[in-house]
Amino acid sequence: MSRTRTPISSNWEWKLANAHQNATALKDPALQSWMPVSQFPSVIQLELLHSKLIPDPNVGENERLIQWVGECDWEYRCSFPSLSNVSTLPNVELIFEGLDTFATVFLNGKEILKSENMFLPARVDVKALLKTPGEENELSILFESALRKGTELEEKFGTRASMMRDKRRMLMRKAQYHWGWDWGPIIVTCGPYLPVYLDAYTSRIEDLHVTSSISPDHLSADISVSVKLSKAHTESSVQVQVLDALGTQVAVGETSTDGSCTFKVLKPSLWWPNGHGDQHLYTATAILSQFNDTLDTSSKKFGIRSIEVIQRPLSSESGKTFMFNVNGRDIFAQGGDWIPADNLLPRLTREKYYSWIKIAQRGNLNMIRVWGGGIYETEDFFDACDEMGLLVWHDYAFACGDFPVHPDFLDSVRKEVECQTLRMRGRASLALLCGGNEDFMLADWDGEPFPGTYLHKKNYDHEDVVGPFENTEFPQRKIYLDIMPKIAEKLCPNVQYWANSPWGGAEEANDLTVGDVHQWDVWHGKSRSYQDYKSLSGRFVSEFGMHGYPDMRTVNEFAPNPEDRHPQSRAIDSHNKGHLAETRIARYLAENFRYSNELEKFAYVSQLMQSEAYGYACQDWKRKFGGKGKESCAGLIIWQLNDVYPCTSWAFIDYHLRPKPAFYTIKRAFAPISVGIDRTPWSRWIDDDHPRTTEIPAFEIFAHNTTPVERGFTLLLSAYDMLTHKYIALPPSTAKQEVTLQPGQNTELGSLSMTEMAGEESLIILAASLVNQKGEVEAQIMNWPEPFRYLSWHEDTRVSVSVGVGGEEVRVKANYPVKGCLLYVGYEDGEDAEWEDNMLDLLPGRELSIKVKGLNGRAVLAKWLNDWELKK
Repeated sequence: MSRTRTPISSNWEWKLANAHQNATALKDPALQSWMPVSQFPSVIQLELLHSKLIPDPNVGENERLIQWVGECDWEYRCSFPSLSNVSTLPNVELIFEGLDTFATVFLNGKEILKSENMFLPARVDVKALLKTPGEENELSILFESALRKGTELEEKFGTRASMMRDKRRMLMRKAQYHWGWDWGPIIVTCGPYLPVYLDAYTSRIEDLHVTSSISPDHLSADISVSVKLSKAHTESSVQVQVLDALGTQVAVGETSTDGSCTFKVLKPSLWWPNGHGDQHLYTATAILSQFNDTLDTSSKKFGIRSIEVIQRPLSSESGKTFMFNVNGRDIFAQGGDWIPADNLLPRLTREKYYSWIKIAQRGNLNMIRVWGGGIYETEDFFDACDEMGLLVWHDYAFACGDFPVHPDFLDSVRKEVECQTLRMRGRASLALLCGGNEDFMLADWDGEPFPGTYLHKKNYDHEDVVGPFENTEFPQRKIYLDIMPKIAEKLCPNVQYWANSPWGGAEEANDLTVGDVHQWDVWHGKSRSYQDYKSLSGRFVSEFGMHGYPDMRTVNEFAPNPEDRHPQSRAIDSHNKGHLAETRIARYLAENFRYSNELEKFAYVSQLMQSEAYGYACQDWKRKFGGKGKESCAGLIIWQLNDVYPCTSWAFIDYHLRPKPAFYTIKRAFAPISVGIDRTPWSRWIDDDHPRTTEIPAFEIFAHNTTPVERGFTLLLSAYDMLTHKYIALPPSTAKQEVTLQPGQNTELGSLSMTEMAGEESLIILAASLVNQKGEVEAQIMNWPEPFRYLSWHEDTRVSVSVGVGGEEVRVKANYPVKGCLLYVGYEDGEDAEWEDNMLDLLPGRELSIKVKGLNGRAVLAKWLNDWELKK
């Protein structure tokens, strides 16, 4: 008989198992009674929220009112019938894909499982315990408080050192962000957060793994398929067939005695990252048979591609590249750091994952880094990345930690890493497996990174990747440099393993010249100006960021009380978890802008600030990708892409999938063709300690061509003086030039001095655009005299907005220069429209046409920098 999987997803109930004398839990008798679950899989906070027994932690300060939940033990139970078609099969197992975290499972009154690792699925033989067909089985799961278990582990193994939140988090294998982070609340969940099902079979396909190698000319590819069986019989056979995306069979054959087979595919359709080509996916299907009966089938999609990390010397700078090469092509990685998209994981549906990856694709990203303090991402996440071309850098689930190294912990880690590596390998999008987040970097720190948080620098040999590590100041290297790489090499040798992020330096992990770097000298650290990003790049910048408020719809949702709607309210501070964030936002705003303390205006200027910061980093670091030997920066990953709940953070898309204005600036910088301008001096800031010889600016113009072919454009330059409110006539040979952009790299387009055309008091805006042979503008940018707080805007400035026929195009223009024009639908008119572009800079007399979806007849509003200062 064929394999049968039976979901155990109905009839689940929950209740309080032990309040541990918690007064809040004890005062509500409803918690003592069994109640039906609202959904399955589940975590207990979802059920309490659905039953209105706790307030919504996404609103106001409610998160503080639900902390009691994590102090209690909870129980889930269900009944399910024994089925005749299941009981007749020789093997019947109960599968738990994920239990969060300290779980004891009982079937028909007998304990069948104890689990203490939420990342480790369990398979339990239950054939002898199931009741006869037609009778009901009782399944129950007790979840003990992770907070209380953490205290027990701390008493047993000692207190860990922690830069981030509760020290107990590191003593167990539970998602670290559940204990709170500098972008999310403390919500210590428990429950069966992944599916539960019965698996009945005679023999089954335990693993199907496909790898490919392509010829240098891309005219053929060798496909290797390995099939691992469980409970196999000598009479069984496995047939493998490979189909292309259209369902056409391109290969078929039987596995050999070792479970493998190979095929050659001629003229394969390759899988490429977003922006570099199509995402062709093939499907391999294995069919397990015995005596002409099909016992099991398994299918996996895969891409034919090669991915390498290239580390080679640079021609004129120290260190080595850290560069991704796909199918023989060096690419500049354009990414976002991904954190779990919800505190309550079962809320993340396949549809929501696809929406997230779709918006990343729309923003021209080609990479996502899955941060190590969250979870191992789901099949839905990987399916979306495979289909939409997002390369995945995936951290193992370790972050900012001083993790224990006792035998039981390491044994659990080994099982977890092996299980998750087996699950993730073979994905078309999987580009790199990384040991964790900032574990090496924090080992290099000494002192007080945040008030009341102390770290002790660990003395160790940064170049020792062999060990032994056990009796050193940094024994956790056993995890990152021994356990993980050995498992990764054994199970997926074709995927680059990287010990940590950041990592690579001979003297410190966070080295600008080797490996990847987390660049926090802007915002954290030295609090450098974001305009300094160009001098702060590394070989691959895997974290950097600037805060910005979310969409005002989101702000109004988490701060529903009018009295809380000002920048200094408790509700606003409660939804910004960054260390000293309230002072850092104010510091960067004060340095760059005049702003209002009216919440909507304050939020807008913070959004503009974030947009400007990300714009500087993207253009300046892409400029450093200059062709072979000149790839001094080969990628940037913005901290962060998304949010875990509604808040102010570094994210450029908020919790509700609402793009912040920075999204559009990033999208322009990550477009196939982008243009940049560098101004000297970049600021007119009064600095009496370092007086400048002149305020008249000089400019350098450059462009990036992501495509693999040379492109020709007309470069148009125009200059406007805000002092006189007139355009400056540039020489014709300067104002219009024919330029050629080299493929897959930055191209310098020349320089412009304004010495002969402007005076010391001039306030020059320089605009650059690249026009293709069809007369279409493919890239444009404007460079402004800064700081913006010094600028006076013409009192008669007006912005005109008109909607084209059909409501899918908006035309916008201004009569005087406008910075950061944000188009939007009124907050009372529902969700915003989907804009092709936004956060626009405008020069007088020049109309922009913006495509839009979803206006549905609604009015388009506009706001821009300091519009509140103008006469109405």
